[in-house]
Amino acid sequence: MKTTLKDWPKVHRKLKGMPGLDEHETILFARFAAATPDERWQMNVNYLRSLGLWGRSTAKKSGSR
Repeated sequence: MKTTLKDWPKVHRKLKGMPGLDEHETILFARFAAATPDERWQMNVNYLRSLGLWGRSTAKKSGSR
């Protein structure tokens, strides 16, 4: 079954009864499991950008060349 990020609610319903995960973790896991590799990469890049760890100015901020 090929899924995309827009199908994450369907995957979430299947994972809802998983023991050991709270609601927030289940949603994150479902979004990541439903995404295509390109969508997963974009989610990772967006997360790193939100932390200020991605981009041209990263080396300047961390002090490395």
